[in-house]
Amino acid sequence: MTDATAATSAPDREDAPRSLWRDVWDQFRMHRGAMVGLWVLGILLVFVLLGPLVWTAEPIKVNPNTAQMFKSRNLPPSWDNPLGTDQVGRDIMARLMLGGKVSMAVGFVAMSVAVFLGTLIGLLSGYFRRLDGALMRLTDLFLSLPLLPLILVLTFLYGPYLRELFGPNLGTFFILIIAIGLTSWMHVARIVRGQVLAVKEREFVLAARSIGTPARRIITRHILPNVLAPVMVAGALGVANAIITESVVSFLGQGFQSDFSTWGSMLNSAYYNQTYPMQMVWPGLAISLTVLSVNYVGDGLRDALDPRIRGR
Repeated sequence: MTDATAATSAPDREDAPRSLWRDVWDQFRMHRGAMVGLWVLGILLVFVLLGPLVWTAEPIKVNPNTAQMFKSRNLPPSWDNPLGTDQVGRDIMARLMLGGKVSMAVGFVAMSVAVFLGTLIGLLSGYFRRLDGALMRLTDLFLSLPLLPLILVLTFLYGPYLRELFGPNLGTFFILIIAIGLTSWMHVARIVRGQVLAVKEREFVLAARSIGTPARRIITRHILPNVLAPVMVAGALGVANAIITESVVSFLGQGFQSDFSTWGSMLNSAYYNQTYPMQMVWPGLAISLTVLSVNYVGDGLRDALDPRIRGR
């Protein structure tokens, strides 16, 4: 009797329904590049978020004693300064931690703005036929613009006003996330529009429409949950582009200034100190590792959320 009960209970456990997110995680774990990228991204996040609690060197302020400042500038790696010091004596590892926190914050927040705008425009364009033409022509217009010059123009025109309103660093943060977000939503909008055009002809949407369900409720309860998967993938891949864009803008001198630590501003200040090339290697390596890890995580999410691949 015991053996029979065990034999019947084993198949029941195997046939138990599995959650969607459990299947997604199992598929994601099969992607080796995505798992490596997740680990690297996790290590970088621990480094920039928890590192300042352990390594308390000053990343911004310069030693007011001129003689000591000259003695501590451009030092090689040592126990006191594991990555050395920059041209004004600031600890490079402390600057990497602060710079990574700012660069990642700009990347994630700017891409959140872009995903929100792209999802909203894609939903409206795909569901309401009368809005489709105008919104897609607007999308084509933004796609035809040179994005980096447009971001530079926006930061040049509106950056001083926001810096005066919110302060130099917070104002620069706001203008960067607004500029990057306003120029990065187009691909998300096209992806969402294509998904909405397919989903709105499904039986459950037609049934909801036949019983008089308002369009707002159909979009939020039936269509939006079915288009979140490609939005998540597009957002993950877009974070890397946002981090690169912030670094380029700061490197060109229109973002955060060299006296405030971001990876782009560190590259900018190290560019004019070419006698010590390692000062440029560390922020460049941090940017490269972050972008590669985010891209691999995005690839893994794309495969895991695709029902045609899941389970292989």
